[in-house]
Amino acid sequence: MKSRAALTVLGLSLSLLTAIPNVMANETIGAVTVERNQAVIQVKGVVCSFCAYGTEKALSKLSFLDKSQFGNDGVLMNIHTHRITLALQPGQKLNVAQVYDAIIKGGYDPTAVYVNLHGQVQQSGNSYLLTNPENGQVFDITGNDVKALVGKGLIQVKGHMNNARSFKLDANQPIPVIVTSVEVGL
Repeated sequence: MKSRAALTVLGLSLSLLTAIPNVMANETIGAVTVERNQAVIQVKGVVCSFCAYGTEKALSKLSFLDKSQFGNDGVLMNIHTHRITLALQPGQKLNVAQVYDAIIKGGYDPTAVYVNLHGQVQQSGNSYLLTNPENGQVFDITGNDVKALVGKGLIQVKGHMNNARSFKLDANQPIPVIVTSVEVGL
């Protein structure tokens, strides 16, 4: 009798577990919205808000965050989408390596960084560099028709970084960004 009851409980437990969606399998959930002066980081492994608190605390110490936003630390963690949104201070450079290090130390794996940039594009050899006029930060942009952006004046670019090299750059190197959309004539 005890073994039959144990099997019934085990069966019910297994059926409940299979009914729960596997959030980790859905690394990217929905479209990424990135406002101006924000960066959104897609992260593997964020499943518990209590566990994510340490990473949020480490990120909130970064000097380029606008701490007047997102609960006065400049960091918004969403465990459902596995994304971290950072509010960036206007005029400050985004240091991707520092962001990467804080997330890794918190036990998570950043897979992509989404950005909303503005600036002017110039060609340098085979590269197309977008320079932010507020802080001088340079982004090496790639994608369809970036060549056509040279000389267009101030533009807005939305894009992402998704290779390991992007996360390990020092603050003075151009950050590689794959362009997903462009708005000309700001």
